[in-house]
Amino acid sequence: MKNPTRFIVALVAVITCTTVPPSALAQTVQETFLGKLEFQGQTITKETAELLHRRLLQQRATQLVTWAMPMMNFNTLYPAMLSNQKMTENDVFFSLCDGYDGVYPYMTANVTTPYTIAMSDLSKTGPVVLDLPAGEIYGVVNDAWMQPIKEIGSGKPETLLLLGPGQKTPEGFNGEIVQSNTFLVLYFYRALGTGDEATKLRTAVQAYKLSEAKNPPKTNFIKYAPKSGDKVELNTQPRDMRFWELVNEYVQREPTADRDRFFYAWLKDLGIEKGKPFKPTAQQKEILQQGLDVGMAMSQAISFNKTREMFPTSLYGKDSGFEDAMAGMNPKIDMPTYSQFNERASYGFEATTTSAGMVSRVAGEGSAYLGSYYDADGNALMGGNHYTLHVGPNPPAANFWSVTVYDIENRLIIRNKSRRSDRSSRTEGLIKNDDSSVDLYFGPTAPEGKEKNWVQTNKGQSFFVYLRLYGPEQAYFDQTFPMSKIEQVR
Repeated sequence: MKNPTRFIVALVAVITCTTVPPSALAQTVQETFLGKLEFQGQTITKETAELLHRRLLQQRATQLVTWAMPMMNFNTLYPAMLSNQKMTENDVFFSLCDGYDGVYPYMTANVTTPYTIAMSDLSKTGPVVLDLPAGEIYGVVNDAWMQPIKEIGSGKPETLLLLGPGQKTPEGFNGEIVQSNTFLVLYFYRALGTGDEATKLRTAVQAYKLSEAKNPPKTNFIKYAPKSGDKVELNTQPRDMRFWELVNEYVQREPTADRDRFFYAWLKDLGIEKGKPFKPTAQQKEILQQGLDVGMAMSQAISFNKTREMFPTSLYGKDSGFEDAMAGMNPKIDMPTYSQFNERASYGFEATTTSAGMVSRVAGEGSAYLGSYYDADGNALMGGNHYTLHVGPNPPAANFWSVTVYDIENRLIIRNKSRRSDRSSRTEGLIKNDDSSVDLYFGPTAPEGKEKNWVQTNKGQSFFVYLRLYGPEQAYFDQTFPMSKIEQVR
């Protein structure tokens, strides 16, 4: 042996390394927002890895809820319309919705203005033709993500052909092609004005399948007037597994948008994959429900607690207590360098349909929507309390203004014994102050002598309020019109 000393040193090193007990390996703990993560040396432990796999799926399920908000809005609206009007997905029809009962099933609907609404699944009906008459009708065609694909409001006669993905334009078609990226489309309009002319315009639009264009049937306008005891399907997103079943229905029906490919990868890990049946395991069901519970709460936080960091233009004034319900959303959604996400989640949680008119910045045109969700002290608006809202003189609305009360749980007009949910500048007998300002009241009972200015609320039910300005004027855009917070009356 040439170098016995080196041999002995090496042998000692080998013995030392092989006799270190596993318990002597460095065990470390890292404190994180998920709790304690355990490592052996720099290697994550099996138990912590298992925990993180579960947290990963929970987080993805939660964010998928906020991602799906606008799409889920329409994917609940469509079956609600079919059920409430007793129609099928093969039918082309308009639903006439107005008044306290007529607009109730649909999120943050306005009682003041009549709606004429249609939805079609173009994969079932085939392309649909719309013949628009001359006159003051204003509306929009939305795809399944509430994106406007055609604004209605030229005042001139128009013929539109609504095409779904892959559907082709027929030769010789004389009209405008409206190509949708989704098969599910919504088309609705309002006939402005009053009297006989507006009444005639409301049912003057014609809609029919392209396959019936040579001999179009009479357009079906159905007045929605539920009777006592009728089952009423709601537009509100469900809070159980039905939510994910509707997401799966969308995934199976519609083509995959490029911007959503990563979200589809997340859905795949949770049991929703295009071309395959949705049969979630017990663990997937548990995670999906956990994600839905937190995702709905997050969506409400995004929608009802807007911040200037997330939505720079959403808060009205410095401290008015009112927020732009549109959350600064551009209805196009796809911006030059990104696609809007927070704005879609916020608006989709509480409201239905978008159009250019809803975000118009031209004084005297379109409409504006301001929401208030808490009282002046920062507390929830509770139906068992009494509140007052002061609307200053001359609100900046070229046409009219209205204030509507909605329940928080469903985002639908409040249901009460008095059967009314709003007050407006058009309310007959509305009591005005000497300076033409108006004090409105919300509570379970009316203040004496102020019944005309009161909306009844329900004990045990929280609510929120929309102020709508039709034809918003410059004082709104400049935010110089003073808005007052809702005050609790003690």
